[in-house]
Amino acid sequence: MSVSSHLTPDPERRLRIIHDGISYSLRQTDLKLGAASLLAVLQAVALRLLAPDGTAAWTALLLFCAVLPVCFAGASPFIETPRPVPLLDRHGNRRVPDSQLTERDIAASSQLELTNFLDRYLGGGITATPYYEDIVARIVMDARVASRKRRLLNAACSLSVAAQLCLLTRLALG
Repeated sequence: MSVSSHLTPDPERRLRIIHDGISYSLRQTDLKLGAASLLAVLQAVALRLLAPDGTAAWTALLLFCAVLPVCFAGASPFIETPRPVPLLDRHGNRRVPDSQLTERDIAASSQLELTNFLDRYLGGGITATPYYEDIVARIVMDARVASRKRRLLNAACSLSVAAQLCLLTRLALG
């Protein structure tokens, strides 16, 4: 076995592993968005039926209702557009990526940057055929979608936490 034998692995298999990881993350984020919207609906209904009226209760109800459009936006097809989506795609100062294997860092890269990085990272062979470059393009697109959905999930969770804090203040103040 030569010293460089580890540098020429099957690039398709390695690219598929990266793509499968991002696809798994995408499916999990979709499930979490669905769970967040279901919990928001259940909590809003319970709040309306059980809690007495008041400013904190109405604020919490509005925040729970605001979770729904955020979750629906995460499930909508416009999120999968190849063009940048305002407020969901980060622009401006690019930081040095921690790893080119996370959705956030891959989403910040162009297809050419990722192709060149993976060609060096995986030991060559990525630029050998257009087929491998097509897999890299799919990885970049799915990473951007996963990153957008993750930001919307973070927004939905923040709204839910704010609603919960409103309810806690209502309970604490009497």
